[in-house]
Amino acid sequence: MELKIKHPLSKREIREIIREMGEIFGEDMGRELLGKKDRVELAEFDKTTDILLVNGRPTFIKRGGLVFPLVIALYELSNTENLRNWKRRVVVDAGAVPFILKGADVMAAGITDADESIKEGDFVFVVEEDYGRPLAIGVALMDGRAMKEKPRGKAVKVIHHAKDRMWEVTVGQR
Repeated sequence: MELKIKHPLSKREIREIIREMGEIFGEDMGRELLGKKDRVELAEFDKTTDILLVNGRPTFIKRGGLVFPLVIALYELSNTENLRNWKRRVVVDAGAVPFILKGADVMAAGITDADESIKEGDFVFVVEEDYGRPLAIGVALMDGRAMKEKPRGKAVKVIHHAKDRMWEVTVGQR
């Protein structure tokens, strides 16, 4: 599957994404993902999801007005950054990894750490505890504190994970 470019983003739209990433991850980390001079294009993935290409490379997912980094973009950042310390992170144990890579939602029982500022409905990313590699992005079904304290229940609704169709399409474009 080839991504179809719909249109480039305006400078105002790019500034808004930079601002959002800065609010979510902190200004320094936001700048790691996107700069003011970067060329950003919108490509359609499916009817509900767009992919934002930064300088021709798939970097962000846009769904329902929300923008968040793709797993592949986070994976590349994990070579130099410890994602286990970032805001909006959910850290899972090794036992959860194979299930998440098959598309399962994240269960509270497999969570070893989470950003306590996470609120229900926030976009979050899931990393494994041993190496800090990103596995998935999703929507929080409970707040960060509850993720750490509750022994059961779904904590994150996974919308994109390593090895899924979106991963295959975006890895081929990088």
